[in-house]
Amino acid sequence: MLQKPNAGNCIVKCIVAGLALSSQAIGQCMVYRNDMPDFDQKRAGLLNDGNSYCVPTATANALAYISNHGYPSAFAGGPRDWASQDQYIPVTTSLFLMGFQMGTDPDNGTPMNNWFNFTKSALSGVGYFGVSKFHTFGYVGLSPKTLSDQMRMGAIVLPVMGWYEWRTGSRWRRNGGHMVTMWGAFDTCGSVSDMRVAFRDPANDSILTSQGPFTTTMTGFNYIGGTYAMKNETDFYPRIVYRLDATNGFLDGYGSIWPTFGLTTNPIFGDVTMTVPQPLTDEPEPKRFDLSLATGAVMAVGHGPSPTEGYILAKDALGRLGTLYLANFVDGTTESIASMITPRGMVVSRDGTAYVASSSRISRYAPQADGRYAVIQTVDLPNPADAMFYDDETDEVVAMNVSNRQLLRISRELVIRRSDLIPTSAAVLGDGSVAVNPIDGKEWIAGSQTATVARLGRDGTGRLLPEALVGLPGVTSPRSLQFGDDGTLFVVDGGRIKAFEPNGAGGWRAATSHPLHDQESGPIFTVGRSRTNYDPIMDDDNVLPPDYGMGEPDCRADLNKDGRLDIFDFLEFQNLFARGSTWADFDYDGRLTIFDFLAYQNAFAAGCP
Repeated sequence: MLQKPNAGNCIVKCIVAGLALSSQAIGQCMVYRNDMPDFDQKRAGLLNDGNSYCVPTATANALAYISNHGYPSAFAGGPRDWASQDQYIPVTTSLFLMGFQMGTDPDNGTPMNNWFNFTKSALSGVGYFGVSKFHTFGYVGLSPKTLSDQMRMGAIVLPVMGWYEWRTGSRWRRNGGHMVTMWGAFDTCGSVSDMRVAFRDPANDSILTSQGPFTTTMTGFNYIGGTYAMKNETDFYPRIVYRLDATNGFLDGYGSIWPTFGLTTNPIFGDVTMTVPQPLTDEPEPKRFDLSLATGAVMAVGHGPSPTEGYILAKDALGRLGTLYLANFVDGTTESIASMITPRGMVVSRDGTAYVASSSRISRYAPQADGRYAVIQTVDLPNPADAMFYDDETDEVVAMNVSNRQLLRISRELVIRRSDLIPTSAAVLGDGSVAVNPIDGKEWIAGSQTATVARLGRDGTGRLLPEALVGLPGVTSPRSLQFGDDGTLFVVDGGRIKAFEPNGAGGWRAATSHPLHDQESGPIFTVGRSRTNYDPIMDDDNVLPPDYGMGEPDCRADLNKDGRLDIFDFLEFQNLFARGSTWADFDYDGRLTIFDFLAYQNAFAAGCP
């Protein structure tokens, strides 16, 4: 059985580093989620006794957690004590229905694109959440730190562990995988090889008629040399892949559910900020992560499949030289990876590659075998790109030239597929922006010197038509036109993000309840988008993991996670209660009352298993 690291040592390191203690994380060294459920996938009420139900079960853990922390409709009408045997039959029913909706095969598991679409749908109307799904591919690997960073920004993370067989020539070949629910990460202050990930394993209990105790499994990672491939690949790629301790399992993907966020520029200094205004109620305060560039004015910012990682394009004072940075928006770190002359803009694809416009050309940057980034494709444009957008549904770059009123659609391999003239009735003056509404796939355009924004349509031949000129209440100078997953329309005007929703009468009204509405922003703004790099080649069978054992049983009363029950846990409970954190809801009634104090006292008196 894998060993649990010394959490106390992590605490000491964090204090020495001068990092502040909080209920969610001890600085940057440790992050965890109390009360994450640990449902068993092996159940008599599921097809094939649930042996291939790891994806629905790991997802149910996440949705049940959300239902206990501010959004009861997310799963089976929470908040509830999900460890109670009274919940066994309702949870089994929910898992059966989730497996049906995800298309889970009782022998082969769940197609991951089905997971992505189901999870987005399940959260629709619950709150403002986004979903990401990533799998390693080509030269693109995955570090365990990516999972930790997403937890720090507020996400619930579902790691995917691939099971590999050894091939000749220092090669590994994937023959199945397993999804788990991340509980926390430890020892993240040092190198990635020191990091430990704690997770809820849906497959570690074989009793088919009752819920086993909630337990946590801990694992570390070792980087090894060699090359790796997904199932059915003919080509093997060298890439960063971390192997789980003592197994041939590799961390090669994840799903994540995150509260809505925006990437904004500071109106004065031009720095980049990740704003997460609506966290779960286990940590009621909004989150903010700042990133400062040493030189250069930000021209564009965007995230890839990971909400915490992406690119920044900046230009020098004269606007003649540009620099492309690889950015970690949570850590606030950047790495310069490319430079170009006369930069104009940038977008990021759903697989995390960057498309940069400079002069009259677009270049596609992607990682190479040696870890460096290089231009792998270019396309010369008939006119310079003044604004760009990446359409995930069609895998196309949408590029607009304002002065010549031209709209291009360009494939991910940088082949121009369409060139259309923008109808003259759709006025675009000043700094232009273009976006695609994910609800209907239609292009929208705006100009900073035009009060209205234009929704475009197409006739039977595909020719652009102006469907509507939309006036947004109170907006006079719209910039950074964006759409959220649910079709919410965003612009920046007067140094503020403005969110809008349909008013039911053909127009749009201010979406004042949206947590990003009226947040401060400079002229550059990107809303978080649900993204996946899914390709059918990534699908293969779910395979039960090696026997890790039952893991460490929960000690719910140990709130500061130092392995002891003492006065500091009581102080932490009082702090959580005072802050309104649902981690203090010890009787699971959705309220914080004197009965939670009594329930905590009983849990403390019962001790740890």
